[in-house]
Amino acid sequence: FAAPVIKPIPIYPAITRDISMLVDDAITHENIVDVIKKSATVDLTKIELFDIFKTKEIGDRRKSFAYSLTYRSLCRTLTDDDANKYHETVKTALKKELNVQIRES
Repeated sequence: FAAPVIKPIPIYPAITRDISMLVDDAITHENIVDVIKKSATVDLTKIELFDIFKTKEIGDRRKSFAYSLTYRSLCRTLTDDDANKYHETVKTALKKELNVQIRES
């Protein structure tokens, strides 16, 4: 067995952004996470799926996924502008690579 790795407690605050999207049935959670990880900054520290649903209103072959993304820098406090820029990059990649429809509130 390997010894557990101890990580220091972060000293800079995290910023969380939610993203909700409509996708084709063929798209999986793993597909979405892969695109998020490829397109995100190193400051993305957590990806959490918090909702999946299907209804006749969104179509027979579509479903909705909602995620919470947490950004945290190890060397500075992130601004809202930083987090918004990172988040836009992720949304653009999801649209381009998986043809998702971002659900804006």
